[in-house]
Amino acid sequence: MAYQALIYGLCGGILLLLSLLLLSNLPKVNKRANIFLGICSFFLCSVFVQLLLENSNYLENAMLLASLEFGRWAIFPCFFIAIQLYLSPDQPYKKYAIHFVPTLILVPLLWSPYTLPDVLRYVIRYFLYGQLLVYGVWSYVLLYKHRLLLNTFSTSPGAIDLRWIMNIWWVILFLGIMSLVTRFFPLVSLLIDSSYVVGILFFSYYALSQTAIYPVRDEQVPVIKAAVLSKDKERLTMEQVQFFKERLQDLMDKDQPYLDPLLSLPHLAERIGLSIHELSYVLNTGIDSNFYQFINGYRIRYAQQLLKDNILNGYSIQEISIRSGFNSKTTFYTSFKQEVGMTPKRYLLKVE
Repeated sequence: MAYQALIYGLCGGILLLLSLLLLSNLPKVNKRANIFLGICSFFLCSVFVQLLLENSNYLENAMLLASLEFGRWAIFPCFFIAIQLYLSPDQPYKKYAIHFVPTLILVPLLWSPYTLPDVLRYVIRYFLYGQLLVYGVWSYVLLYKHRLLLNTFSTSPGAIDLRWIMNIWWVILFLGIMSLVTRFFPLVSLLIDSSYVVGILFFSYYALSQTAIYPVRDEQVPVIKAAVLSKDKERLTMEQVQFFKERLQDLMDKDQPYLDPLLSLPHLAERIGLSIHELSYVLNTGIDSNFYQFINGYRIRYAQQLLKDNILNGYSIQEISIRSGFNSKTTFYTSFKQEVGMTPKRYLLKVE
């Protein structure tokens, strides 16, 4: 049908352009990860080109079919590796070579001059959906762990925009599920084909509007991870821990660095004169807290004082959250309730 051909051609064209833009690193961040997301987009493009040719009855050449299908099993591995590199930009490429073993197995099968057994043809047809399940769950777990890690060195993890990559994950999941549905329910293919365009437009938008995953330079990421995940003991003597604990508390009381919404573990470590590892150790050992809890504790206490004085200054709760160093309303409400045991609104009513 002409309508389906138009849809497939449009999807393929969008994905090809997106692939070129990502490979050239148009977003200007996450360069290494964008290479694999660009390759993922290219292989997705080949899927829609194949659908276009099939719809137009031009796909009679077996070699052409094999050329379009050989990257099919690399789509989800490329997407997974892109997420890995977004979260750990220091990782070497060779670490991920094993993910392309299925693709290397698929290539000779596609170009084989012999008729493949039915079982093998079934595996080739549905292996992609097994990858969708495995890599989909695996990617989600990585993103969830990253969110927990942000809490250890960023005071406002909600302000670090992780939504774009989660939205890409949802779009990839959506495209995979829709493809599976059309295999079993071909009568709804016209409706689903229209949704492909919407999904790919969202995919392109989020991929091109991406931001940095970490609020620090790429070279600082492995250092921070090592610091916050390290189980090493006695980085400093107890006397040194006590000294830097008092120095840190004095800095917090006098300079109020917690009012800076962009404050991070590396920034505070630099101000206190410690390495990232040492400051993390002082917080964990001397204060029994992580960076997120420590800084937001000061912010909440400052917000409490502003709420008590609210009769005089007339600030809204949103203004108070901003003045306290929060740039996320959700983070402010969550942290306030954890620290005080009630919402800011209830606290305001109580003090009034």
